[in-house]
Amino acid sequence: MGDMIRLFDMRIRFWGTRGSIAAPGASTARYGGNTSCVEVRASDGTVIVLDCGTGARELGLHLAQTMPQPIRLHLFIGHTHWDHIQGFPFFVPAFLPGSELNIYAPLGLQRGLEEAMAGQMEYSYFPVKMRDLRSRIHFTELDEGFFRVGGVLVETQFLNHTAPTIAYRMTSDGATIAYATDHEPFWNASGRVSQHPGDERHIAFLKGANLVIHDAQYTDAEYRDKVGWGHSSIEYAVDVALAAGVERLVLFHHDPAHDDATMERMEAMARDHVGRRGQALDVLAAREGLELEVRGSSAAPDMAEASALQHRQIVGGRVLLVSANEPEVAEIEEVLSDDGLVFLRETDLRAALSRGPELVPDIAIIDRELLDGDDDSSLDVLRDRLGRRNFPIVVLANSSIPSDAVFRGEASWTDYLPKPFSPPMLRTRVRAWLARTLLVFDPVERVALRTEQVTASGDSRARCASLLAALPLFRFLTAEHRELLLDSATEQTFTAGHVLIRESDPPDRLFVILSGRVRVLEVATDSPVELIVGELGVGEILGELGVLRNQPRSATVVAVERTHCLVIPQSEFLKVLQNSAELAVSLLRTLAGRLYETDRRLSRFAPDPVTGLPGRRAFYDQYRRLAAVARRRKTGALLLVVDVLQLRSINDRFGYGMGDDVLRTVADALVEATRTTDLIVRHGGDEFVVFFPDAGVGDIDTVIARVNDKIKVLSGKRGVPVAVTCNFGVAYAQIPPEIADDFLREADQDRLRRKR
Repeated sequence: MGDMIRLFDMRIRFWGTRGSIAAPGASTARYGGNTSCVEVRASDGTVIVLDCGTGARELGLHLAQTMPQPIRLHLFIGHTHWDHIQGFPFFVPAFLPGSELNIYAPLGLQRGLEEAMAGQMEYSYFPVKMRDLRSRIHFTELDEGFFRVGGVLVETQFLNHTAPTIAYRMTSDGATIAYATDHEPFWNASGRVSQHPGDERHIAFLKGANLVIHDAQYTDAEYRDKVGWGHSSIEYAVDVALAAGVERLVLFHHDPAHDDATMERMEAMARDHVGRRGQALDVLAAREGLELEVRGSSAAPDMAEASALQHRQIVGGRVLLVSANEPEVAEIEEVLSDDGLVFLRETDLRAALSRGPELVPDIAIIDRELLDGDDDSSLDVLRDRLGRRNFPIVVLANSSIPSDAVFRGEASWTDYLPKPFSPPMLRTRVRAWLARTLLVFDPVERVALRTEQVTASGDSRARCASLLAALPLFRFLTAEHRELLLDSATEQTFTAGHVLIRESDPPDRLFVILSGRVRVLEVATDSPVELIVGELGVGEILGELGVLRNQPRSATVVAVERTHCLVIPQSEFLKVLQNSAELAVSLLRTLAGRLYETDRRLSRFAPDPVTGLPGRRAFYDQYRRLAAVARRRKTGALLLVVDVLQLRSINDRFGYGMGDDVLRTVADALVEATRTTDLIVRHGGDEFVVFFPDAGVGDIDTVIARVNDKIKVLSGKRGVPVAVTCNFGVAYAQIPPEIADDFLREADQDRLRRKR
């Protein structure tokens, strides 16, 4: 069982403690040589895996032997640097049919989460591709905020690293564990924890945790030579833990050059540091096999304001660069160019203050040499002129300025980055700030809107003007242009089920949602089936694309609940658009964000290159929509799982080309044997899945017989030299479940019964 310290509520075990690269051997046997991997078990049975370094291999074997089947796991990846994901190709649960893996991580700099995880499993590096794994894998990209898995409340916050990296704070039954690795101090303060706003935010995130697992790769002396590498010293880890009032600190992400003797000395140094501070803190260094049980108070934690699952688009974000240093500006633009940002240059602060409202920036990067002495009050002036109290400003400052000069308190929206700056750190800081602030409403505005609705309920026009001013699309309109829109706008309230827009309607108006929620529907080609394209809520706009294109509506919009809208005629909107650069820029940003997201979705849902069918990711996305329609109609649905038998032996005997021919034959047979309204996907490896909406239990045998007949006919026509046989599993539901995996499990169980 390893070393055990008995407490309660949440159990954790360390399977990998090392950072950067694995360092196995006799000299690291006690503290361990595997890279980051920690198992967390909540009292309700939820299993969380923190990072998937080389320690994940042993963990996977353990889980496969001890967990009930099918295995269901949540993998929290801090970031996708290799030492945090390199164990995944050897993680046994990923290979087990029926297992479900939910993988969470922030969006990386160059690749999305799924691309990064799959990239290390291309044939150049590994013999099994991601798409050939037999488990069901869901990828979720996170921003700052909160979400839940089982009975565990999870909160996330960006760390200071050379790639977008997040810390996880997990609370269950009053016990709280925080995991913060690959993090560097925001400011190098000698002798004490920095008062940089980023460090203050970091401390607030850890505050009151029962257990903190924190990056502590270096000693303070080592860190001085490694500033900008994205890791912490043991002294910094102790200082932030003390400032946050945590109960126990586990030093983590050990340097590969540190042997067991060095780790013992560092553990002792950390405890001595606590003693010198004169405070209480239990400190230990992580060791492979170490098990802890954490018990906490029953106090409910403060919850983050926004969902971490709400992806915030930064493409089209406007960056105000204020610097007279031309090479520095050019370098900043080069560093940030891949994020699709718009750059606005000013060479002095006075010009930036004067033109700020006209430029409408989302973030500013300012050379501190342009500020008046050490007085940063001009930054507040810029915020006042922009009308945004939460406007983020990154100040590039000489690293020799004292720590006190960068102290602005926990709630400050000013960031300080030492010069010469680390390019990847600048990029991650800018992305983090834009993700925090590019929301439909920021928290201050939400409060203001609620107050306005109450205090000015008798003045409809003033209330609507206030609401328009709070929306990103209309926020920077002049008062005159806002009044022009309101002159012709009307307020309308729609009951649940009311159709706001019908497909093919003329584009005569657009809608601003003031309260409530609507659903966007499309009718599938040659079918009465409606597909749910998405839902829109408070602060969002609908109908603007039709207004711009002057083309009939391409979708139907229905109120999900009582919905209150501001309705603006097409002619008046276009009139203001022609005369307002601010509205044009805001609209371009909105459209750029949608195009960027559409491009990302299309790339993630790209068809399988062998069969041309949609892949696993597309299945989960489309199932949700089709199943929702089937539930509403109560017309029943079938789910068919098809396993191609002996595919591996066909590959071994005839080569992968013949194996691909077999897969294409089965795929084409499924297409010919089904309707255009049915969803057919290659789910991975030798498995296909077909979802049949509007189907009954009596159709099961007919469907299987039809598929077998088509496979036989196509195999003969194409000269496939082996008999192509499949194993089938079917599930039926009058009201299909919301979660596809529940339906898939039933079909898998049926497949196993038929196989026997």
